Amino acid sequence: MKKKTDRKTIIGSSIFGCAAALGIAGILGFNALSGNSGKAFAEGSGNGQEGLEEQRENGWEAANRDTEYVYCVGSVSKIYSTAAVMRLAEEGKVVLDAPVTDYIPEFRMEDPRYKDITVRMLMDHTSGLMGSTYFGAYLYEDQNEDLLDQLPEHLAGQRLKADPGEYASYCNDGFDLLALITQRVSGMDYTEYVKKYLMEPTGGDSTGSGVTYLSMKDLAPAYTAGHVLYEQGGTQVIGAGGIYATASDTARFGSAFFAGNKSILSEASKAAMAAPWSDKDIYMDENGLGWDFVSVKRYGDAGIKVLGKGGDALMNHAFLLVAPEEQISVSVLTNGGTSTLNGLMAEAILDVCLEEEGIQLTDPSWPAAAGICDIPEEYDALAGAYAVSGMEGAVINKITFPEHKYMHVESIGPYKTTCQDFALTEDGRFADLAYEVEDGGTDQMRFSLNPMYISFQTDADGKILLAADRNTRCPGIGEQAQHLYIGEKMDGDPACAEAEAFVQKVSGREFLICSERPSSSAYDMAFLEVVPAAEFPGYVFVINSGLGTRLLKITDATHAAAFTDIPSSRNRDLMDGTLKEDEDGLKLVTSNGLEFISEENIPYFDASLSEIAFVSDAPAWFKIGKEMANAEIAITDMPEHSAVYVYNKFGEVVYTTHVKGMTDILPMPEGGRIVFLGRDGESIRLTAG
Repeated sequence: MKKKTDRKTIIGSSIFGCAAALGIAGILGFNALSGNSGKAFAEGSGNGQEGLEEQRENGWEAANRDTEYVYCVGSVSKIYSTAAVMRLAEEGKVVLDAPVTDYIPEFRMEDPRYKDITVRMLMDHTSGLMGSTYFGAYLYEDQNEDLLDQLPEHLAGQRLKADPGEYASYCNDGFDLLALITQRVSGMDYTEYVKKYLMEPTGGDSTGSGVTYLSMKDLAPAYTAGHVLYEQGGTQVIGAGGIYATASDTARFGSAFFAGNKSILSEASKAAMAAPWSDKDIYMDENGLGWDFVSVKRYGDAGIKVLGKGGDALMNHAFLLVAPEEQISVSVLTNGGTSTLNGLMAEAILDVCLEEEGIQLTDPSWPAAAGICDIPEEYDALAGAYAVSGMEGAVINKITFPEHKYMHVESIGPYKTTCQDFALTEDGRFADLAYEVEDGGTDQMRFSLNPMYISFQTDADGKILLAADRNTRCPGIGEQAQHLYIGEKMDGDPACAEAEAFVQKVSGREFLICSERPSSSAYDMAFLEVVPAAEFPGYVFVINSGLGTRLLKITDATHAAAFTDIPSSRNRDLMDGTLKEDEDGLKLVTSNGLEFISEENIPYFDASLSEIAFVSDAPAWFKIGKEMANAEIAITDMPEHSAVYVYNKFGEVVYTTHVKGMTDILPMPEGGRIVFLGRDGESIRLTAG
């Protein structure tokens, strides 16, 4: 038996450009600063490269200080907002199964079912809310203390995607409503409540939120891929994703969920949070109250209960993993990567801690599948089109069973179609092959190295759902088992009579965001396109790099709506779209609070422009024509909280003033666009070379 770890030890490490560190402790915080984020900045424009090299060098020096940095913990914040309301419930100030309207009287929606949403449903993602209201969620060097109070107004025009309580599907808005409930019931500012009642009792002293981050010390530098240093961004949706803390303080907060620790919650409240919302279906989400998951098979097989929550916000990524009975809390915070990788790292560290206690874990075994080359005729009824939501966005899967020998899947997206073949296995699921049958035949069914298993499930209403099983491996770190509903069979209804009118309005047009605050990071992902699903009249793909790819069904000449009812988090963050015309031209308005204007309505940039004046915070968009290509335009005066972006013809950011030390000379790529952002009454001044 190895020597037991001292459970009083707290370890925090800070490493730049590295995604691995190891410490064994009862409360462990791992703090990694990495320059490899999913956010890209296009270099090579010939503008400001010397400045970028200098700030890179300074960044390396700063990042290697002996300092524990403060990060935004992203959606790990949901554990804080859940715990806050659970604490108020213990005091008799909140009843979990009472309607949300009891605590937020102005909460109203177009869908009358909103009256049935309870506080508990906000915590376990079963409220039926569409998902995420993005307006003003992420701001550079700016903050909005009123965002929580503004949320009911934004939700007022939305509908529900499901009956409250029907199924769990990840929902950010629910946790911002929890933060608002905390403010209303306690009479305190939410951030102050978290600091006083959640962090101080656990020994934390670094915690703040997206509305206080500008006054916080030791914020992790905001590096993107290529080690480009950006201004600090603040996550304003503080209940859903806007808590800021060090790795050590995040792990200390996790220790509040140890068995016997009553520093912030009773054993009954912690048990309620750690119970699965439902155990009736293995393909539904496995979340508890706030927690993403409340059990993992490989730990459960060893008799160990684990709780986990991940989070991603701007350039920060986080994971909190707690083993309550073993009294181990692991937090992994990074700049770059993903919360999934952080979660695998947290599990690897937890495994080491458990090994110190003499506990050996074994990964679940996946029996080798045997392919069957004779698919029964009853499967023919399952052929057809399925709306599928995945990590790369929505697609339409067209499923057939050629000669009853295998399953052929065409994944039809907005720009391309890919194909994949599956073989029927003895347990009735289909496993994906390592090749397409037309290239390798069916004599020997060779499965992919990490096969996905697809099965067809029929719900109580007769709806056919696609379910997926997969064991995702990350070599050198770990693996993660997934069982989830991923799609549903499309009803095949003919397109509405006005569908063609909708398609004619949007086809061939690009839409540019025009509703966000000047400091919003939404301009990093400013373009939206609507692409008709060619083989399926009446359906359109809506593509935006921030929102992802959505599949909507046209309902009339000006409306397209989300239509899927997949009972899992693959049905998260749905939205409807509405076309409208005003004095500025054609716009597409999304139900989650964003507006996009058709590019045909914006002017070309003219060298005579010397001042860009702002009215009502509206962005000033321009196209870059041939006559202005490669012209030298300089910014001579720019107010605080204003910004400038330049995009190439592909919509990629090639210049933004949010990069630290960026030059004042604007690149002007032919076919690109430029947007000037500022507050009402202010102006940006320019000089042509």
